[in-house]
Amino acid sequence: MSAAPEPPGVRRIARLSARALDDALTALLATDDAIVDLRADGYGHGADEIERRARARGIDRFVRDGDDGSPDGANDHRMLAYGLHPHQQPVLRLEGEVVAVKHVPAGTAVSYGYQYRTSTEATLALVGLGYADGVPRLASSRAPVRVGDTTGIVAGRIAMDQLVVDLGPEAAAVGDTAVLWHDAASLAAWSTATERPAEALLAGLGRRIRRQWVEA
Repeated sequence: MSAAPEPPGVRRIARLSARALDDALTALLATDDAIVDLRADGYGHGADEIERRARARGIDRFVRDGDDGSPDGANDHRMLAYGLHPHQQPVLRLEGEVVAVKHVPAGTAVSYGYQYRTSTEATLALVGLGYADGVPRLASSRAPVRVGDTTGIVAGRIAMDQLVVDLGPEAAAVGDTAVLWHDAASLAAWSTATERPAEALLAGLGRRIRRQWVEA
């Protein structure tokens, strides 16, 4: 399946990997209880599509919002289908767009309250994702963001529609893709920074974020 053209406007995309989901469902089928938890809209992945793909693999047991209790094994394996157990590849990758770039000297104060200051000369990348998109403000000045081959840190307080990334001496350009989480390590880092489990981060993604399935 080829990726659909990006619509006009700032990119806010949750890319969902069909390959990672297939690997996750294979791991789930190897357990004693192949149950997929579809609550919270499939933890932000889109419950209808997750159910369709799971049924195509022969899974027919699901937990849904409003169910009284959970079938045996659902709690143990509920995140396995989304690639959220250690050493799995998460199904969902969260991306934003760099909308402005600024080169600043050491000691530059960043964002509201000026609680963050650059330690060296730095490239600051403004990314069009904020707490209105479900990016928790607890990640401010703590969580990693990757732009190109460089992993920087959220610089200062996360705003409603945007956040700033300190990339140190590395370059960035308007239109670059900023990746907040894409693998087990980055998702775990965001979970630690925000004091939330991975499934809560995923379930909290906002309506402006477009879900897009890709085969890779």
